[in-house]
Amino acid sequence: MDQDELTKFGPPDDTPILPWYGGAFQHAFVALHPFFSVEGLHPGACESGSLTLLRSEMPDGAELLEWADEAKAARKLGKEIEADAVDTIAKRFGRTIGWQAVARAAGFSDHCELDRALRTNIHGLRDDLADSASTERLLRYCDREALFLPTEGRFEPVMQGALIQMFARAGHREIIAGDEFGDEERLVDLSALAGKKPWVGVEDVPAYGARRLFAPDRSLLAWVHWDSFYTLILGTEAGLAGIRLSQLFEGFWCDTATTAYWLTEPPIPLVE
Repeated sequence: MDQDELTKFGPPDDTPILPWYGGAFQHAFVALHPFFSVEGLHPGACESGSLTLLRSEMPDGAELLEWADEAKAARKLGKEIEADAVDTIAKRFGRTIGWQAVARAAGFSDHCELDRALRTNIHGLRDDLADSASTERLLRYCDREALFLPTEGRFEPVMQGALIQMFARAGHREIIAGDEFGDEERLVDLSALAGKKPWVGVEDVPAYGARRLFAPDRSLLAWVHWDSFYTLILGTEAGLAGIRLSQLFEGFWCDTATTAYWLTEPPIPLVE
């Protein structure tokens, strides 16, 4: 696999992350998507997070797209703020709350158990891995504390400023933004992404949103898995020198056995 392909496609879910890249990156960091709050705003008043639909719940004779549109419209009923506005508000005014703090307060043993609850909530796990009781406990806690859940499969608005800092600390003034499937890539000046608006709809970002950001010299890569609540940051020894990732993100350093489904593996302690 050549250098271009390495920045387009992440490893299969059951494949250890670092070995899959064949030595192109020496380190991988799982940056957890934070919970967040906005003063004076309750998540119940907002359309936020992914709309998850189960094919098994689709009414007989219904057309898939029409059913999805109806479900989306129903979700908006009674909501004061739409999803796009929530992202803008979150980026400007959101106060992040880390997984460790939420896990302790809500009675979860570690970040792996919390990840299981989040993934169960979006129906992103097999039945044998899902834990609906943990999901209900998490939802009750977040409702009581007016916390917004993290969203999977995207560069979270509340993390976008830190991602810009990461590349800037590494000495890059430009990065390459790519879509999820490796079909579109654009060279972007960091200043174009440094504003208060979320990146979706920014002129220089791929039309369907960025899912990969990487340095032109391939020394640093940030990538989001479509069904995961974290951003994977990979780097060479030189590319990560002096960045101090743990100052920017809550998370952990992968070992050589870590896979995308690290929730099933012995927990690696979060970096303090």
